[in-house]
Amino acid sequence: MYRKMALVAMCIGLLSFVVACSSDTADALTGNETITMETIDRHLNADARFIDLRDFEDMFAAGYIAGFEVVPFFQYLEGRALVRNDGWEFSEADVVDPVVLENIFGPKDRAIVLMCGSGARAGYVQAALESIGYQVVFNAGGIRDYAGDNKILGDGEFNGAAAITVDVTMETIDRFLDRPGAKYVDLRDVSDKYESGYIDGFEVVSFFEYLEGNALTRNDGWNFSPADVTNAVILENVFGPKDREVFLMCGSGARAGYTKEALEAIGYEQVYNVGGIRDYAGQYRVFGDDAFDLTIRG
Repeated sequence: MYRKMALVAMCIGLLSFVVACSSDTADALTGNETITMETIDRHLNADARFIDLRDFEDMFAAGYIAGFEVVPFFQYLEGRALVRNDGWEFSEADVVDPVVLENIFGPKDRAIVLMCGSGARAGYVQAALESIGYQVVFNAGGIRDYAGDNKILGDGEFNGAAAITVDVTMETIDRFLDRPGAKYVDLRDVSDKYESGYIDGFEVVSFFEYLEGNALTRNDGWNFSPADVTNAVILENVFGPKDREVFLMCGSGARAGYTKEALEAIGYEQVYNVGGIRDYAGQYRVFGDDAFDLTIRG
């Protein structure tokens, strides 16, 4: 009898110990906790949604905290669910589609922990969620203040674009349009753009009408030599940072090839000769008007 009672008592004690341990690790959030980048590590096992409001490229370039999922503010929430009418000062009128918020963030009684770069986006979204009935929402701050053990380091370079693993030509250029930070340059004359048409997204920087004679002087036809660069400052002003992607095109590819060599000679690292528009059959062609006359009218 006593042995049975002792066994039951031991089982109850063991069960109590397990429940206590489970409670310690479950970390049920009530809304009364203070969660910051200094304390976030102790709450990562909580039954909560952990949301990083930065863009996807920030996650892989600057790193992230393991356990957080990305819901980008600028790339998704803003313009769909929220419209800022007064900077980062939230008002209820900023919520233009609460259904999107509810779909993304789930049940209103579940705890949500938000973070971003500095804490501004997290604070704004916290106010938005609370305005539509979310009960337990935390602004944990910005990853710039995090020094815990769960940081996944970024590579410092990722810009949100897929790696270029194939030749960029007129047959493949449609895959590579709208890459973040890239420069798309059409080296034909301005009149060519409107007479012969152009690829949407490319801007005209005329080789004959501007670059030649100002930044470049051809000493041997289309055979480039470093001596052909007469003003590197103009090239840098036009094409921007040397580590950006630069996509060049022209009529046949000759001007693009020559300019590619010139840019690489002064330190540009990612320059692509896409070729000539005469070979383009993609879906972003804007057709020209053969009757166009560039004559300036007063």
